[in-house]
Amino acid sequence: MMLLALVLVGLLAWGVRVLIFPSNDEPATDPPTAATQTAPSSASATAAPVEDANTAWDCQADLNDDDASVADSAPIVEEWVAGGYNVIPFSEFGGCQKQPSGLRVGFARTEAGSLMAAATYAMALDPSVSEEAADDVEVAVAEGPDRDKLAEKAKRIRDGLEQGSNGTASAVSTLIGYAQDFYSEDVASYRLVYEVPTSDGLVGQVSLQADLLWEDGDWKLDPASGTTFMTSDLYQGQPYIEWGPKV
Repeated sequence: MMLLALVLVGLLAWGVRVLIFPSNDEPATDPPTAATQTAPSSASATAAPVEDANTAWDCQADLNDDDASVADSAPIVEEWVAGGYNVIPFSEFGGCQKQPSGLRVGFARTEAGSLMAAATYAMALDPSVSEEAADDVEVAVAEGPDRDKLAEKAKRIRDGLEQGSNGTASAVSTLIGYAQDFYSEDVASYRLVYEVPTSDGLVGQVSLQADLLWEDGDWKLDPASGTTFMTSDLYQGQPYIEWGPKV
């Protein structure tokens, strides 16, 4: 019971990050492995949107379009690079386009590409931190009333009219795996499993639900509601594929 209570404390701290945009007043702690390295030069920081309706960015033409399933085997990540409050995957499956805010978009229309998008958005999508980040809503979040409400909430936080939370829980969390709930060419759903240290020095585990849609030529986050990008819960011991910067 004591351990459960401690894990719940960690979950609540994480939930604040997920449900209420963090203020970004506190920088991320030193990320694991070589996360502070910049992404390889193959990641385009200047690529422009393309006219081809099948893809949003020129660089997506060079991504690996292997349709291998990730339901039972994790895709290879070339590097885990600094992104948002923690680290994000950079690979041949996606993240080829770097936005002015630092968010990486441009993913392959494959299972691996959708997983890369889920892990990226979980840590690096936060439109409340700056005007540049505000523009990420359009390129990374699926269109709809929930997106509009989330954008409005982020603006209130940027304008100081509403308080956001800091990103401490995200900064010290570690991705350790995932489970694929569903995948099609247009829809994907994953549970991302993270380790989160508790205030007593122990480690709890939380599960973050990430739903995505293929829209306008890229994987975009399908928000859980008008106030929540993703939902979180205590990890209940379900099977998952090991995957992350320390795996």
